[in-house]
Amino acid sequence: MSSYRHRLLHAHLAPGMTWRALRRLHAGDPSLENYAEHSIEALTRLTGCRLKTAHIWHSYWNNTSIVEEIRKMEEAGIFAITRDDRSYPWRLEQMPDPPWVLYCRGDVSLCNEETLGVIGTRQPSNYGIRATEELLPPVVQSGRVIVSGMARGIDTTAHHRAILAKGKTIAVIAGGFFHIYPRENKKLAETLANGHLLISEYPPDRRPQKWHFPERNRIISALSGRLFVVEAGERSGTLITVDQALEQGRDVCALPGPIYSKTSMGTNRLIEQGAAIVLGSSDL
Repeated sequence: MSSYRHRLLHAHLAPGMTWRALRRLHAGDPSLENYAEHSIEALTRLTGCRLKTAHIWHSYWNNTSIVEEIRKMEEAGIFAITRDDRSYPWRLEQMPDPPWVLYCRGDVSLCNEETLGVIGTRQPSNYGIRATEELLPPVVQSGRVIVSGMARGIDTTAHHRAILAKGKTIAVIAGGFFHIYPRENKKLAETLANGHLLISEYPPDRRPQKWHFPERNRIISALSGRLFVVEAGERSGTLITVDQALEQGRDVCALPGPIYSKTSMGTNRLIEQGAAIVLGSSDL
């Protein structure tokens, strides 16, 4: 008989499965004993999914072996952690919507260390890049793990600076490991998988979708003991992460910038609204 862990993982791997659909499936059957035995009609009723999606899930569950799926992931250096695993990060357990499964490459114990989340615009100014490069090394050398999203711009700079400072870093990505985005960060992803940590709540073969990015941001903020916003426009997607961090009870600090700089409008506004101002590494 399969374990609850195997059943949860098999349910989660179904193409197109969402966090909310799995919650509904789980609510009606907490042990997931019957997840693969529901009729097409029952699946649509239980989860609210479309008929076509229910057909896809039903076919997947009845034509794949979870043992074989796990073997394929392990061959690719990927291991999955479900919410009942002892190694599931304690910070994520405190979230209102923790990931059902985390797909990992690297050292998952880094999630339990002292952490600093670093986020910012994908199109940083020279000022933002310089500040990230100069402010982070003392923080990294003090033992803090840098958490970010491996996006272009500030995220990528933060990961590279943590590595150059001989520290550790965690990247939370949108989409699965077989579809690293942006493509130019494939080499960085491999570096993180060997000695650092790369994690995703999406199955390895899932292509990144637009809505994955705000979803992954809640994990970045949850894993961060404190969140540092380097640069952000006044209506930047970065500010979504800030809202999630505040909802999760995290401290937020921000880099001030010129009043004429579009990439500092968001951070200056955060400081006006009560975020801690960062004037040096000691403020982090």
